[in-house]
Amino acid sequence: MRLTLLFKKFFANNPFLRNILVLMSGTVIAQVITVIVSPILTRLFNPAAFGVFGIYMSIVSIVTAIVTMRYDQALMLPNNNKNAAHLFWAAIFSVIAVSAISLILCLAFFKQIILLLKIEEIGMWILLFPFSIFLSGLYLTLTSWFARQKKFKKDSISQMVRSTAANSAQVSSGVFNAGPVGLIAGNILGDLLSSFTLIFQMRHDDKQILKEGLHYHSIKQLGKQYSDFPIYSSTQNFLNAISQNIPVLLLAKFFGPVIVGYYALGVRVLQLPMNFILTSLRQVLFQRASEIHNAQGDTYNLFKKTTLGLFGIAVVPALIIIAFGPFLFGLILGKNWATAGEYARWLIIWLGVGFINPPAILFAQIYRKQKFLFFQDLALLFSRVSTLIIGGLYFDALGSIIMYSIIGFVFNSFIILYMWSFIRTRQSERQLK
Repeated sequence: MRLTLLFKKFFANNPFLRNILVLMSGTVIAQVITVIVSPILTRLFNPAAFGVFGIYMSIVSIVTAIVTMRYDQALMLPNNNKNAAHLFWAAIFSVIAVSAISLILCLAFFKQIILLLKIEEIGMWILLFPFSIFLSGLYLTLTSWFARQKKFKKDSISQMVRSTAANSAQVSSGVFNAGPVGLIAGNILGDLLSSFTLIFQMRHDDKQILKEGLHYHSIKQLGKQYSDFPIYSSTQNFLNAISQNIPVLLLAKFFGPVIVGYYALGVRVLQLPMNFILTSLRQVLFQRASEIHNAQGDTYNLFKKTTLGLFGIAVVPALIIIAFGPFLFGLILGKNWATAGEYARWLIIWLGVGFINPPAILFAQIYRKQKFLFFQDLALLFSRVSTLIIGGLYFDALGSIIMYSIIGFVFNSFIILYMWSFIRTRQSERQLK
């Protein structure tokens, strides 16, 4: 009984941790569903199907990086909800515009896109690209608004809806041999239902403030005030998305969709447990860090604790993957997927440090270091593309992945160390004043 009281008192005095756990409760269920379903999907779909799905999602991810012009992140920063509502609509209008442009491009260059990406299997389904992009941008904007309002429980529910719908649809389509189209359709259904879940909740709670925020001149004014987000942060995010997804496109070009399937599944399996924590942490940390920064509080202590905490969580699982990756993949997902485990033991070098760096990225945005992030990601993109082209011309698929992973490790480590030094120095200067 005493232990229970202490437990409740601890979380009552730690709203930051409590909010993370609220979001994680939904993320836990969502990720558990995905973990349970993954061994089923790997037996219903072959590597080529996963490869085509990986190519499709890579293009969606790249465009999604700019679909809100990062106004979804900017809306976390204003001191009042009125200005945040203006930025919410700026993000929504950006989503509509980018999705419309994507549709025009898909209609105009239908055949060229299919031949370039080697995704003949999905044919006319290529026209789902704009719809996937729209839903991804809408979901990003909605979750950012709910994070600002500290409505983490409702966001948590949407994550459960998203995972349940997507995985159920993908398994059902796999039973009927739908191929990569089944994987794509399942993902779209998950995004659609989760967005509707948040919109329904929003109509109840925030209808009035958002209605008042739909004012053209105010939206334009706030958009200009936070123009560093579309100019630097959006471009930086776009470059980072290309950097992370370029292996799928170049591996497809040099080695074919089967190799892409192994790579895509390796990344998917490694990112599942990472997203279990990071999906919740990013939203809560950005809200909390923005709040402390606006109040001239101790941002360095928050940055240090979250970064070291993520390192502590990552180190042991990373060592296990490095030691037993191929065996574990073959045992759990099926013997045909041991190659994906071989890729995973090298990918974890990059993804492990990438798991630790979200606090550095978020704090860089709060301190308006978008220009630094932009040039850092520009250098990263150039290095990754060069590495993969050299690997594709002179090495095998595994050699290309190893070099790509090492490049990612170096750049992610640099940004963590740079922001650590910057925030510590800024905090020291503030204390001396």
